[in-house]
Amino acid sequence: MKFGLRLLSARRASSQELVRLYQLAASAVAAFILGLAALPHLIDHAPRWFGSAMMVEPISGQIVLIDTGSGQNFSDESVAERQAQAVRIASKAGAEAIFIEGQFAESDPGISALANAISATSTPVTIGWPLAYTADENYIGVRVDRRASFPDVTETAQANRQLMTGFVREAESPITVAGKRWSSFSAAISGVDYVPGVFPIDYRHRASDLKVYSIDDLAGRSKMTAQLRGKRVVIASITSLQRNALVPRDWRVPIIFVDLLAAETLISGVPFRVPTEIGYFFAIIMLYIAALLPRRMRRKTYAATAGLMIAVPLFVAPFGPIINSGAGLCVLFVYGGLRLRSGLRERAAGVERLSGLPNFHSLEDDFTASKGRLIIAKVENYEEILASLESTHHADFVKQIAQRLSIGGSTQIYTDTTGHFAWFDELEHAKSHVAGLLALTSAPIVTGDRTLDFNCAFGLLDCTIDKPRQAISATIVAADRAASRPTHISYVSEQDGFDANWQLSLLASLGDAMEREQIYLAFQPQCRLADNRIIGVEALVRWRHPERGVISPSQFIPQIERAGRLKPLTAHTLRLAARAADRILSTGIRVSVNVSATLVADDDFVPFVHENILAGGGRPSAITIEITETARTPDIERAARNLEKLRSIGYHIALDDFGTGEANLSLLVALPCDELKIDRSFVILSQHSDRARMVIGALEKTTSMADMRLIVEGIETEDDRNTMLDLGCELGQGYLLGKPQLLTQFIHLLGSQVVDEPTKLTLY
Repeated sequence: MKFGLRLLSARRASSQELVRLYQLAASAVAAFILGLAALPHLIDHAPRWFGSAMMVEPISGQIVLIDTGSGQNFSDESVAERQAQAVRIASKAGAEAIFIEGQFAESDPGISALANAISATSTPVTIGWPLAYTADENYIGVRVDRRASFPDVTETAQANRQLMTGFVREAESPITVAGKRWSSFSAAISGVDYVPGVFPIDYRHRASDLKVYSIDDLAGRSKMTAQLRGKRVVIASITSLQRNALVPRDWRVPIIFVDLLAAETLISGVPFRVPTEIGYFFAIIMLYIAALLPRRMRRKTYAATAGLMIAVPLFVAPFGPIINSGAGLCVLFVYGGLRLRSGLRERAAGVERLSGLPNFHSLEDDFTASKGRLIIAKVENYEEILASLESTHHADFVKQIAQRLSIGGSTQIYTDTTGHFAWFDELEHAKSHVAGLLALTSAPIVTGDRTLDFNCAFGLLDCTIDKPRQAISATIVAADRAASRPTHISYVSEQDGFDANWQLSLLASLGDAMEREQIYLAFQPQCRLADNRIIGVEALVRWRHPERGVISPSQFIPQIERAGRLKPLTAHTLRLAARAADRILSTGIRVSVNVSATLVADDDFVPFVHENILAGGGRPSAITIEITETARTPDIERAARNLEKLRSIGYHIALDDFGTGEANLSLLVALPCDELKIDRSFVILSQHSDRARMVIGALEKTTSMADMRLIVEGIETEDDRNTMLDLGCELGQGYLLGKPQLLTQFIHLLGSQVVDEPTKLTLY
């Protein structure tokens, strides 16, 4: 009942659910295209072959075949002459009806003899002409290959539906060829009055059970010819040259045998068949339901759907019904491939790139099935240690820490990019184990030619928290808190008060906040200092919590980053920024969106940015990727390559907070940038420091010569504005020029003034 209400509710699907639904839509389209190539019909071979192997349906005995392709006179008589002899034998024996396969050539000398034999008999005669492709000035396409004219003879077409494998899956009657309606040969042979247009052939009838006689068997043998009395006699040649049809059990057989099996199907009754479309839509509906279910139920639904679509057709096939599930299975196969690809990418995302250890994404996934309590170690001064090491020794340093922490405890260590290491252990053992680790971690680590001292603080989860994100966040808080204690150990249960509870619930609320659009963007104008003309806008992430109101990024982004949830948040902000850029596209203004430097060196960074911008409806030329926290770029060379790829696509790159931390001239040279943003601290210093003013002036000249745009952040007073103008700076951002505001307010602001083209302010 709860699930039913959930499906019927108007709630917004989560991002992961939307991904699965997009993949389902792509699978449905792909399966439809595969259906045009007849692949589902190839899959439907299997149940029909299985059914024919498990059950045999007896033939009616009403149909007898006279083979004119063998006998002593094979080389002396033409095809039509042998067929004339067979007509006389069948007529004399008292056959109910005679059916001739029109396989002779138009120049066959025996055509007159065949016409005489047909005229001399009182038995009804039917000829089945083959289909052929014709391309001449009068007609292009399939036609009935009529070889001769026989008065008072019923004419039909030999029409069956055959796949590229040679497997004949259906017979057709009647059939329209070149504007003329023909009855099919198999329908005429059966003698059944009502025949459906297209019907499946029941291959539980065996071709080997059909009664076949050669002309030599019958000539002059009254006992043998007596077998033809009251039968529907088919005259055809079954030489090896015509063995061109694939059927179950009997494998390759003459094509005439397929007509006979189709006729036997009509006599015994056409099997019930579930159309291909039913299986196709059944798979789509089941996958749609599964896409909205929790993981465990979703996987069970996938397995149940695949099992039903494979097992049911196989189970019912021996009893006659034909369930065509090939199209539905194509949907499942394509969807499974897309989900597998997503799973591999998610697993790759679950590994910390530097060390190859599982990261906190994996920790969250493994939390429910873990045994023991969560322990998180915080390496003190972790980033400073890494900064002092050559990049080639970073991985070795991280791995040595993990090896130390695994001694005497868990062999599975998780890590993030901020110096947190986690594992699971029984609580009582964990307490003594951590005490031993305190001694181990105080011993120096040797990597390369460096000997490094390091210390750890430990957070222990000593109470029950069911939600993985909440538990991880709480234990991180405990580890950070332990760093300031003499014991270097802190327990989660020691945290109290409203703020502690808020930190516990913050990460658990993030997913819902993005789904409900509580995570949103505020837009701060970037203006020309001389006249306040808007030349750009920066998108700033905000969180409007239903209980705490608007939350500053400084209150939630560090926690999100520690828990390994920064990437989903960044994806969300990229899509929102893209939507905003699309709405103001006509103004020529670009939207700047912040991306943490910790993500820039990731292998999938370029597709990650581009796919999310496109998903939001944005264009690369309307987006500036603003790199923040540049001091934390893990691999400068890889980051530079990724940013250059983004620029080649059409994105613009900005270096934020220049002049703070390690966001210095070396990064300005190393990273390909179109825009430089001076931090507010320079603006403050410029009011009383000649050196600061000299640096700002030099930066303005440097960026101008490098065809870059310089934006000064933190313009909050008229003095700030005037000072920057005196130093040659043209562009700024700050509360004096415009506060962060909702998109609708910003669009209204744009409408109230004329916006200069950005080409007047920058060379890109």
